[in-house]
Amino acid sequence: MMHQNARAMSIVDFLSPPREIRELSLLQELERNPVISQRELSGKFGIALGVTNACLKRMVLNGWIRTRGSDDRKIGYYITPKGFAEKSKLNLHVAFWRVQHYSTLKEMIGKIFFQMERDRIERIVFYGVSAEMEIAYIALQGRSLKLAGIVEDDDQWSSCIILGYELEPVSRVLALKPDCILITSFVESDKKRESLVSLIGNQSVSIKELSHLSPPRM
Repeated sequence: MMHQNARAMSIVDFLSPPREIRELSLLQELERNPVISQRELSGKFGIALGVTNACLKRMVLNGWIRTRGSDDRKIGYYITPKGFAEKSKLNLHVAFWRVQHYSTLKEMIGKIFFQMERDRIERIVFYGVSAEMEIAYIALQGRSLKLAGIVEDDDQWSSCIILGYELEPVSRVLALKPDCILITSFVESDKKRESLVSLIGNQSVSIKELSHLSPPRM
């Protein structure tokens, strides 16, 4: 059990955005709006207030930004020439990471599909709208597998077309007659599995998760 937990954690860590994305996002926002509170920054990017504070302090120490009071008593965070130079470097670093992230994840998902084909699975359903789901869709092209549909949690569902498919609530997943359901989101994947187990009952439908992928050896 401990080995499985360690593996699941390692894949999440492996695919987690690097610190540089957070730094780039903050610099881009400060360039647009230098007079902003740390709480506003924290809420905008979903970052803990303490993490935002530490990141801004590090930027000040590195000489990327300078602080200055403003008329409305908010602190202004102004990017320095050194900060603009670092922002350009971060853009390149993040672009490289995104390319690597895409190609690595596409290859890993391709191995799941290969195993499905070996198991003679024909119809699959994607569960969970995400960037990873879009990569899974690309990796599916040219395979013998048929995408029967895309579903999302009932409380997150809204009627729309995604990748040419009408998005369905997960409560209707069995109507799509899948042989396998692939959980294509890292968000609350355990909860999604529990929902599927409850919905499927004794039906012979397999469940696979991206969060259970093994990261490549570096």
